[in-house]
Amino acid sequence: MSHCTKFEFTYTDEEAIAKAFVKLGLEPTTALVAEFNSDFSKKALGPLGYMGKRQFRAICARAENGFNFFACKIEDPVYTLLIERESRSPGDEVIMADLASRFQRAYVGVAIDATLRRIEATGIPARLQESADGFEVEFGSNYEYSVRVTLSGNEVKEEVFGVKGDICTTLTQELESLLASPSAELLTEWKPEYTVVHEEQTLQILSARL
Repeated sequence: MSHCTKFEFTYTDEEAIAKAFVKLGLEPTTALVAEFNSDFSKKALGPLGYMGKRQFRAICARAENGFNFFACKIEDPVYTLLIERESRSPGDEVIMADLASRFQRAYVGVAIDATLRRIEATGIPARLQESADGFEVEFGSNYEYSVRVTLSGNEVKEEVFGVKGDICTTLTQELESLLASPSAELLTEWKPEYTVVHEEQTLQILSARL
């Protein structure tokens, strides 16, 4: 392993959010959504034109059973995921937590897809492996190198295996831009492989083309 980095997960990219909705079979739209002080002001005053105390740009989608997703840009440049249903029922909290988890995984999957395409664009064979807790992009003539992303709640752990030299940071640059806010603290553990000069042909190609 050349490095292991941990950081707090954040939704940062509007296009990636839209693609995550598509991965779930949903149709994303954009809208201006309002924040209300109470359910009363929302249900009683909203129909009369009251727009709440604040409005936010959001990417929205409607899921099964009347649940609605809102990825709201409450604080620039990151998005906050909200899920609600107009008529609440017992057990909704469990369903909404599951929907949020599924959407988070889909969003991480979009970031992984982007990394896979970047590697494939260099002409190096690459493939994706999925597990219950994350994703792994394997690449190289014998798939001897890999980038693994593990998701645990709101913590992301990225690990680069088999890669020598500082090319490992280039490999994960896009992942970090999509999964972490610009102000996030990235806790990186550097391994001895990071300081080794990469002489393998695959790594030289990556270094030149990424």
